[in-house]
Amino acid sequence: MQKEFWTFVLTFLLTLNVFNLAAQKGVTEYSIDLRTIVRLPLQLKESSGIAIENPNKIWTHNDSGNTNELFAIDTLGEIVKTLKINNIDNIDWEDLAMDTEGNIYVNDAGNNDNDRKNLAIHVINPVHETGGVIEAQSINFTFEDQTAFPPPNANKNFDIEAIVWANDTLFLFTKNRSNPFNGYSKLYRLPAQPGNQIARLSDSVFLGSSTSEARVTAATLNVANSVLALLTSNKIIVFRNFSGTNFFSGQSTVYRFSAQPGQVEAIDHVTDNTYYITSEGSNSQAGFLYEADLTGLTGIWPKNEHRIGFSTEIRDDVLYLKLDDQYVNFELIQLFSLSGVRIGHYETVNSIPLYGFNTGILIINAYYRGNKHSQTIRLLR
Repeated sequence: MQKEFWTFVLTFLLTLNVFNLAAQKGVTEYSIDLRTIVRLPLQLKESSGIAIENPNKIWTHNDSGNTNELFAIDTLGEIVKTLKINNIDNIDWEDLAMDTEGNIYVNDAGNNDNDRKNLAIHVINPVHETGGVIEAQSINFTFEDQTAFPPPNANKNFDIEAIVWANDTLFLFTKNRSNPFNGYSKLYRLPAQPGNQIARLSDSVFLGSSTSEARVTAATLNVANSVLALLTSNKIIVFRNFSGTNFFSGQSTVYRFSAQPGQVEAIDHVTDNTYYITSEGSNSQAGFLYEADLTGLTGIWPKNEHRIGFSTEIRDDVLYLKLDDQYVNFELIQLFSLSGVRIGHYETVNSIPLYGFNTGILIINAYYRGNKHSQTIRLLR
C-alpha cells in the first residue's frame, strides 16, 4: 500500500512538472506532407518498427503473432536480408532501437491489455549472424509501479511501443490506453544489460486529449545531436535542446500530417531533419515507407551540412555532383520526377548517366556522411 501511495505521488508530481513546462514554453506547430517512397513488400504487412543502418538499408519487422524475423529493405522496397532470431518468439514486437556499436534492440513489450508479465527487449548484432540465423540475449523486465495485471482502466498505461537507446540505457515510452483517457505518455529508464531488470519511472509528457494525438507508436533519438522524435497516428513531436536525457525539458515542436498516411507504426531518423516512417497494411497488401523532411520548416540545418557547397553540373548527358567543388562518392543518390515519383537510385557514385531520361524537372537527394543534400535541376534535350 505504501509503495502504491508513493508511486501515485511521483506520477502526480511528474504530471504537474510537464503541465508547467508546456504552459511556460508553448509549442510551435507545422503542417507537413509525407512523401511516399515505396510500398513495402508483401512479407511486411504489419511493419511496426524500423532501425536505419544506412539510408538504403532499413531493418524492420512485423507485429505480434508473426514470424521471429527481421528484414532489411532498401528504398526500392526490396528485401535485401532476412534474419531469423531462433531462440525467441514474436509475442508482440513493437519497435527497434540501435546503439553506437550496431546492436539492435527488439522491443517485445507490446502490451495492449496491460496484463503481460513476460515483457522483454532482445539484443542482437547482425554481424554475428550465420546463414541468416542469429540468437538474441534478452533483457527481461518489470515496471516498478505496476502491481495489478491488468490495472484499473484509469491506470492502463503500461503498453510500450516506442524505445530509444542512449548511454547504455533504454528509454521506454508508453502508449496510453487509460479510460477515461488522460493524454500522458510515461517515460521509463531501463539498463541496456541482459538479465532481469526493473524499468524505473522517470518522467511523463502530455501529448493531447485524444488517442490519435497522444498514443505514442514509435520513437527515435539522434544521439549525436540530442533530438528526440515521438510518433503518433497524426503527428511527429520533436524535442530539442534538452539537458542530458531529460528529453521533455527541451523545446518541443509538433509536425502534424496534412493528410492521414495510414496506421503509422515506426520512425527513425535518416539525417538530422529527415525521417523514415512505415505504416501497417492489410491482409491483402503491405503499407508504405514514407519520408518526412523537416529541414525547410524548422530553420535548423543538419550539422556540418554544406548549404552552399552542394552543386551539380550536366556535361555530355552525365550529371556530376560535388561538395565545395570537389568530387566525392555519395553513399546514396535518388532522382525523382517533379510529381515525386522515384526514377533513379544509385550508390557510392559522384556522377549519373542521364541517357533515356525525358526532358523535364528532376529532384535530386544525395546523402554524404549522414547529411542530405537536395537540388532541383532542369533537364533539357
